[in-house]
Amino acid sequence: MKISGVDFEGPYDVNSAVIPRNRAAVYVIICLKKDGKNEVIDVGESGEVGLRIAIHPRRSCWERNCSGTLHVYLRYMPTSEGYDAASRRALEAKIRREYNPPCGKI
Repeated sequence: MKISGVDFEGPYDVNSAVIPRNRAAVYVIICLKKDGKNEVIDVGESGEVGLRIAIHPRRSCWERNCSGTLHVYLRYMPTSEGYDAASRRALEAKIRREYNPPCGKI
């Protein structure tokens, strides 16, 4: 799926998705509404430390703001491919500006 003009992998179930320890990524939480439309609920980035989406601290915010099904899309941006924390934060900020998700902040 393209989000802010960038290809993301997914959708993955928020209950089982894990960003591996050796792969930094930007993640986008999407609510698939009952009418079939997608809504960006949250966006964030993870360094190469791994992140289990199911136990994310903002999970309760996602659930409050989604009347459908929660999914996560991932854009892997590892340092081995020339990305750094600043490039992940820049993509996160771009998506936040474009979609203004209800959870999280810049």
